[in-house]
Amino acid sequence: MKPSLICLAVAAALSTPAWAQAPRLTIYSGGYESVVQSGGMASGAGHARYQARVAWDLRAGDNEVRQGGLPPLLDVGSVRLEPVGAARVRGQRYDFGQAGQQALLQRAIGKTVVVEHAVGNQRESSTGTLLAAGDGLVLRLADGRVKALSNWSGFELPSLPEGVATEPGIAWNLSAPRAGRESFDLDYATAGLAWRAEYQATLSGQGNACRMRLDGAALVANGSGADFRGVALTLVAGQPNRVSDGGYAPSPMMAKAERGMVMADAAPMPEASGEYHAYRLPGTGDLPQGSVQRLPLIDPVDALPCERRYQVDSSMGQWQPPHPIIDANFGPAADKPPVTALMAFENRKARGLGLPLPAGRVRVFDGTELLGEASLAHTPAEARVELALGTAFDLTAERRRDDFQLDRSGRTMTETVTVVLRNAKPEAATVHLRESLPRWSEWEITASSVPARKLDAQLAGFELRVPAGGEAQLSYTVRYRWAPDVRIP
Repeated sequence: MKPSLICLAVAAALSTPAWAQAPRLTIYSGGYESVVQSGGMASGAGHARYQARVAWDLRAGDNEVRQGGLPPLLDVGSVRLEPVGAARVRGQRYDFGQAGQQALLQRAIGKTVVVEHAVGNQRESSTGTLLAAGDGLVLRLADGRVKALSNWSGFELPSLPEGVATEPGIAWNLSAPRAGRESFDLDYATAGLAWRAEYQATLSGQGNACRMRLDGAALVANGSGADFRGVALTLVAGQPNRVSDGGYAPSPMMAKAERGMVMADAAPMPEASGEYHAYRLPGTGDLPQGSVQRLPLIDPVDALPCERRYQVDSSMGQWQPPHPIIDANFGPAADKPPVTALMAFENRKARGLGLPLPAGRVRVFDGTELLGEASLAHTPAEARVELALGTAFDLTAERRRDDFQLDRSGRTMTETVTVVLRNAKPEAATVHLRESLPRWSEWEITASSVPARKLDAQLAGFELRVPAGGEAQLSYTVRYRWAPDVRIP
């Protein structure tokens, strides 16, 4: 069966801006774990873009309008309101929504207030015009007297002063040439939203006879502090660079609203999105604050060719030395590197796949038994995927250096290494050995008990068949050479 990624909308719908039909929420991959671990609190990780068509009934001339319900982690500097018609945007202000005691008092200067204060053991109220608010309050009473109150316990205002907001929001000054309803396109970025891919691979068969069923989902987390309702959701596999400059608003905990969800019957078709891949989900849905939703990403693909193998990697890594390392004791004289179980497959159309695979977790099963989990990086189509699933229990390895010879005048050195593999399994196993040759960049295998392959500039590869309940041994000698102009300390 060939992979089927179902397109979520007809071509005509895709040619029209999505926010002209429904608000669009675009969520970028990256930061998923941090958003989830926030436990429903507004999280500063993750990145998303919100686009919507909004409208207000305006009078001719200047108007002030306000948009509330914004995420506390809004990137204030990213907010843009673009007129669709003849109206103009003359100014924009972000209100942090901190209707605290001092903010209220400062805004109430010149207004009538009722102040509660103690006189002896009694509590009294004084009503007057607030003249000053600092260490105490100064009132001008109705008869003209001025009263200073240093020990007051509370105050009351007839209404909320102009300019004080009870929740975060954006206010705009809009100029309209005539009275009527005007539309605008609202666009902003926010933190607290992220997603990652979640794959399941179910294997059958061993070695190169391995076959795999693969399916993938997207886990979408909202820790932005706000609910997003009736949105057309787009998931982008990629992380554009962002500058952290304190542009995000404060992040108080917001009450969780009634839960809705985004729904899709099949996986979306990946589309190019700048340097990334975008997945547009069909229809619209809700993404409530403090939720994690699972959505289709890749429809199941059966019988994909795969490879299962055991591998031993040298503990020396692939560091490139600046000069030949002639110290006989360089690196461990003996060690016990782990034998790793790996699974590999070709993400090629000719093999039945050939899709861009967003980064995420892959859970690999042998039938119903979990073999292991691995992280998959963003993987383009036509690329090879190799996943380390864990350490094999019944296979062990021992590596030792048997000999080292240095010939300074001949500008060569040789090293002999032996690797012993033991197999406690009831069946034979083939183990791939990847031996790092880190002493210098120019080398050759001069002798080996099994055929050697040059894998790259500093890796030699070997395959060793280990009998059931037995052991097998690899022994090889490598010779390094260097040119006359190479200086050795």
